[in-house]
Amino acid sequence: MRRHLIGATVALLLVAAPAALAETPAADTAKAACKAEKHDMGTKIFKQTYVAKSTAKAMAACAAKSEDAVEVAAKNAAQECKAERAADPDAFAGKYATNGNKRNAYGKCVSAKTDEATDETTEAHVNAAKDCKDQRTDDKTAFEAKWGTKRNAFGKCVSATARA
Repeated sequence: MRRHLIGATVALLLVAAPAALAETPAADTAKAACKAEKHDMGTKIFKQTYVAKSTAKAMAACAAKSEDAVEVAAKNAAQECKAERAADPDAFAGKYATNGNKRNAYGKCVSAKTDEATDETTEAHVNAAKDCKDQRTDDKTAFEAKWGTKRNAFGKCVSATARA
């Protein structure tokens, strides 16, 4: 009896493990945004922004931070797309649908609007990182006075500048 119980538990864990490891669309979008951010900033600045010693840890920190923003962007995009579809269903399908029966218009609309919002956020972070790098290069003492001298000073600068 005990062997059957252990076997059933192991089987359940083997079945449940891949489902738990499956990523959400928000996680995929967040990772893609972080890759773009890393590419645009450069690896060194990217690691400084997320206060990480390795690129992998910086990517994980970026994805964790970005995932919530992507979920909010997706919810907002869904509301916008529902309103647009309700206003004129035929024009909506014509604008967004890519298949023969035009039944994928809503998903395409949400994806496009989410990607647009994510791209804007990524661009804001990249521009903020460039501004902070320039501030630190131009006047290091003023930069340290404003943002501090700890490892997270650069990240604090990027976060505050991106929000502004």
